[in-house]
Order: sequence, then structure tokens, then C-alpha cells
Amino acid sequence: MMRFSLSFCLLFVLLVIAGCRKPAATGTVVTSSQEPQEDVEAPYVEGNKRIIHLETEEIEQFIQRYGWKMDKTGTGLYIQILDEGKGDLIKEDDMVHLQYQTFLLSGEKIYDSQEDGEKVFKVAKSEEINGLHEAVRMLRPEGRARLVIPSYMAYGVAGDGDKIDGREPVVMIVHVMPS
Repeated sequence: MMRFSLSFCLLFVLLVIAGCRKPAATGTVVTSSQEPQEDVEAPYVEGNKRIIHLETEEIEQFIQRYGWKMDKTGTGLYIQILDEGKGDLIKEDDMVHLQYQTFLLSGEKIYDSQEDGEKVFKVAKSEEINGLHEAVRMLRPEGRARLVIPSYMAYGVAGDGDKIDGREPVVMIVHVMPS
């Protein structure tokens, strides 16, 4: 009987010790409820805010250097309407034929519809850059505008894969052709 009790106590102690070990890693990451997810992402968010702030300063100095009178939208697009155009404002789902010139802030011309052909796209339903979709909705057929498009509304961190590097704002002069 004594032997049985001793065996039982030994088994109990082993089970308690085994239960106190830390579990083995399973590949699943569990975050502590005391550490909010926002704290983990905060350095990245702050870094991106800083990059956008510096780019905005660069754009505003560029606009000031040329003396352009531009309006800034809530999204950060800068626009100067050069010709109002005729008719109703362009709206989502309208097909647009656009003559354009695209420049870097250095002044280097990158694209030109005279050489590359017009852009033809459906507003808010195509893969054109976001800044262009926003800008054409402020124009009418035959309207013309000068745009300065921040990188996050243009080609982002990747660039266009051809002539525009990542995080590169672009300047565009656009002319909406009549349908």
C-alpha cells in the first residue's frame, strides 16, 4: 500500500511539473492583450507620415518656385484649372479621352500624348492613377488643368516600372478632349 501511495505521489508531482512547462512554439503568433496592435505598427505609421510630410514640403516649394496658383484637395492633389471647358462636369463612369504631358519635379518630361497616344479610360473604373481620376472629375469636356500629384496618388512606392521611380510626385498638364 505504501508503494502504491509513493507511486501515486510521484506521478502527481511529475504531472504538475509537466503542466508548468512553457508550451512549445507552434508557428502561431499570439499577442498579449496588454500590448495593443497599434503600438507594434506605430513606428511604421509615423515613418510614413514623415515621408508624406517631406514630400508635401517639396511639392509646395516646387509650386512656389514657379508661382503657380493651385488649389489643394483634401486628398493632397494640387490642381490649377487653366480652362473650365464646356458642358457638365465629368463624373464617375464617363469615358474620357485625355491629352497630357507628364513631368517629374526636376522638369524632365516623362510622357507626352503626342508621342505615347491619348489616355482613354472610364472614370473611377480603370487602372489610371488615383490623382488623375480625381482631377478629371473637376473638369468639363475641353477643360484643361495643371496637376501636381503626390506619389501616393500617382505611382506609389513601386513607381510605374518604366520611367517613374517609387515615391516620385508627378506634374501633369491635361486636356479633356470632347467626346
